[in-house]
Parts: sequence; structure tokens; C-alpha cells
Amino acid sequence: MKKLLLVMLMAATVAGCAPLSPEGCKKTRALDPCIYKNTGRVQDKDIYGRQAAGIKTALDAALAKPHAWNGKRCTVHLDFEKDGRLVNFIIKDGDRAYCQALKEAAGRAAFPPFTDDRVYNDMGSARWDMQGQP
Repeated sequence: MKKLLLVMLMAATVAGCAPLSPEGCKKTRALDPCIYKNTGRVQDKDIYGRQAAGIKTALDAALAKPHAWNGKRCTVHLDFEKDGRLVNFIIKDGDRAYCQALKEAAGRAAFPPFTDDRVYNDMGSARWDMQGQP
């Protein structure tokens, strides 16, 4: 009986010291807050990058003549619902014709839903720097 209690006490001690962290969380001690170092770039291989790539892919698929905008840039603010429905598309800066084409494409695009609350909180209402594809 004493051995069982001793093993349980040791297991609780070890588990209490181990950093318990969800996907993408960086911390060194169990009681430290999570630090997320996610940029939301399309090329990132994390949940943020997958969401950004899905949004970019949906826009590119709906864009008329997607390769006609090589080298053009547009900064926009996008507001989404959690189900992926676009609520606002606000043009901030950039090539006027490219920005207008993106706005029209956004009206036709089927954006992916946000499957992670953390990603939705960070990217559901955010600025996007769009670049025309080659």
C-alpha cells in the first residue's frame, strides 16, 4: 500500500512540473502562460498558416484572371464569421484595380470555416497584405 501511495505521489509531482500546453503553445514551466509565435503567413506549416492559405486559395480561385495581377499589392481588412462567411472587406491601400478585383472576388469566394477558436480570435478580424500571384 505504501508503494502505491508513493508511486501516485511521484506521478502527481512529475505531472505537476511538466509544461502542459496545447498545440502551438511555447512555455518552459507548467504555470507559465502560453506564448504563440504564429505569423499567419500562407507558407507557415501551423494552424495559422493553414487558415491563411485557405483564405488566399479561396480568393485566388474566385479572382478573375488571377495571373494578370503579378506584382500588384493590396492591403485590406477582413472580418469573418467563425463559419468562414465574410462580413467586411475594407480596402486600406494598394493598387486600385487589384484591390477592386479582390473585393469582387471576395463576394464570390467560399472561405474555409475557422476550426480553432484561437485562430479565429487572432485572424477573424485582421489586416491582410495581398500580393498578385505570378
